Amino acid sequence: MGRLRRGHQPLDQLEKGVLDDTAPLAGLLRHALIIGGHASSHPLRQWALSELNGYARTDAEIPDYRRVPAPIQADSISPAWQRKGERISVLHLPETARDVIKEEVPIPWGVGYLENLISRTPTGEHLKIDLPGGAELRVLMSAKYRERGISIEALYWSVSVSALHDIVDQVRTRLTQFVAELRSAMPAGSHAPTPEQVHHAVQSINIITGDHSPVTLTAPVAYAETGATAAVTATPPASPWWRRRR
Repeated sequence: MGRLRRGHQPLDQLEKGVLDDTAPLAGLLRHALIIGGHASSHPLRQWALSELNGYARTDAEIPDYRRVPAPIQADSISPAWQRKGERISVLHLPETARDVIKEEVPIPWGVGYLENLISRTPTGEHLKIDLPGGAELRVLMSAKYRERGISIEALYWSVSVSALHDIVDQVRTRLTQFVAELRSAMPAGSHAPTPEQVHHAVQSINIITGDHSPVTLTAPVAYAETGATAAVTATPPASPWWRRRR
């Protein structure tokens, strides 16, 4: 098999794509995956695959840029009123959940799904991501407020679409840095980096980050219609807070 012509090398394609903000990010990551394969770079392949397929079902660390601040909100009802999207504090949650649930949520889904959510969510709307163990939390909190006739109907994180934009932008920026590092190390006129050059570029942009926190979210296809809020569900962790012994 002959060598790829100039302009058809994965690095050439990746460089062209990162400079085009309309280029789908998934395609760029596939070019990075091929470069990582040629160079036998496990970190690059792992990162590119995780960004493509999501982090929920992998052992890869979820990067810090995928952990976004998100207020906790509640929908509640009483005989006299109904409230939706009321912001609550972690201190309103049962005590056993306070060390697990924070006003921050990991976003594990692949970039293709994120870009789809961004494009299909109306401007100004927020995504709803259910809290882990939300059904049990609602039961406990409703029991606490039963004498006042208050029932908790839903508990969720509210995530802005701009936070998803930031994640996608972080991935694109890292790919751009990766290309820039490779080009700076390659001789003029060269289009195929050596494995050593790829390994150095991967280390220099520090693409693998995180703190080994478990990722427990799953996402069905859901998006906000006009005047609504997208609903995204979450599955509980393997060792859920409501079964732990204090």
